[in-house]
Amino acid sequence: MIDRTEIQMDDPDSMLVLAAQGGDKDALAVLIDRHWPLLLALCRRTLGDTIAAEDAAHEAVLQAMLSLDRLRRPERFGAWLAGIGLNICRRWRRERSRHALSWEVVHDGGFTLAMDDRQAQPETQAERRELADRVLRAIGDLPDGQRAAVNLFYASERTYAETAELLGIEIGTVKTRLHNARATLRQRLHTLWKEESMAAMETKPVEMRVRDVRKETDTQKGKYVVILEEADGPGKLLIWIGDAEGVTLAMLIEKEETPRPLTIAFAANLVRNLGGKLREVRISRLDQQVFYAVVTLEGPKGTTSVDARPSDALALALSLGAPIWVEREVLETVGHTPESAPATTEEVQRRYERGASEIVAEAKEQWQS
Repeated sequence: MIDRTEIQMDDPDSMLVLAAQGGDKDALAVLIDRHWPLLLALCRRTLGDTIAAEDAAHEAVLQAMLSLDRLRRPERFGAWLAGIGLNICRRWRRERSRHALSWEVVHDGGFTLAMDDRQAQPETQAERRELADRVLRAIGDLPDGQRAAVNLFYASERTYAETAELLGIEIGTVKTRLHNARATLRQRLHTLWKEESMAAMETKPVEMRVRDVRKETDTQKGKYVVILEEADGPGKLLIWIGDAEGVTLAMLIEKEETPRPLTIAFAANLVRNLGGKLREVRISRLDQQVFYAVVTLEGPKGTTSVDARPSDALALALSLGAPIWVEREVLETVGHTPESAPATTEEVQRRYERGASEIVAEAKEQWQS
């Protein structure tokens, strides 16, 4: 064991580690004092919490003391201690679900930690944790040198110089490791990106537009059906509506002016004059053959959603030029339309011979008489 009188504050780490391994507590104290500021800063940047960072740093020191005999390269004590601290912080992050990794940034050539949305629904938080775990596993599969460089430079926001010092390598080597790590992560996470994108496409609502309104001619009172067609596809949706609503939609489709404003025109003017904007209309669900819609409005006090009948929502969308969306679940459900409903546009054209222009002409004749 090195005599205590021989221990100097500027002794190299290798000499101090050998002394500490031999039982010299003063040598160990010098080592801890020398590397404590960097260890604490690393933990603070990783956890974003001063108190938690101190706890993590103290635990790292304790683990280092207990496993000091297993350190094979004494000159790398600082990097070794920092690695212990990083592992502790990473484990605490996962356990507390305090952060979620943004792998999209990795895909674009960067890497960051984003705060988890505490207001998110439990299922959303679970999905984010699962995504973070998959990204962490991808990082864990990197070679040791690349993994250490990624953790220090990106996760802990160290500079090139600090990363090089902690790892005991040249700055150029750090840049090379990071470059290789990014290339590997982009390749491995591309599959994950495709899976997430396909899942999002499967649940994303479909944008549709009002194609026509038609009236059944073999009954005296008449029945009306509005035909929605997919904006970028062959899909169609048929919704029955009332007489007055059918005439209103036909007037809007034909851009027919009326002597006095229609009720829907009055509603649209209210939205405009109050400084609002119709953000979107959405056919949200189908329950016992009844369609339901939601209207989303933006105003001075923020954004709000209001339940509405599909006919009113569609008329408002036509009046204000807002997009129309239909949930995919609705489209999947109407694929099993009851026999009494017109299942195809061909059947609609056969049974509902009068389109929007004919409906408008008929309505104008009634008004004049």
